[in-house]
Amino acid sequence: MKQTTKTIWDDAIEDYKDYGFNIELPDNELLALYFKDKLVAKLWQSKVTVPFIRQCCESYLKSILKGE
Repeated sequence: MKQTTKTIWDDAIEDYKDYGFNIELPDNELLALYFKDKLVAKLWQSKVTVPFIRQCCESYLKSILKGE
């Protein structure tokens, strides 16, 4: 079964969904990473990597814990 682009990106943040992260694809070029209702990052789908998205999640969680 062929995965859709949305499924691939959702799989990339699978470990972070329980914390409140979500990915939206507003168009065919952009990827928006949200923590609950807050936009964390807006990235080009053609340039972003799965490790970078995971790093964004980790960095954002650390900033929350530090109270930034």
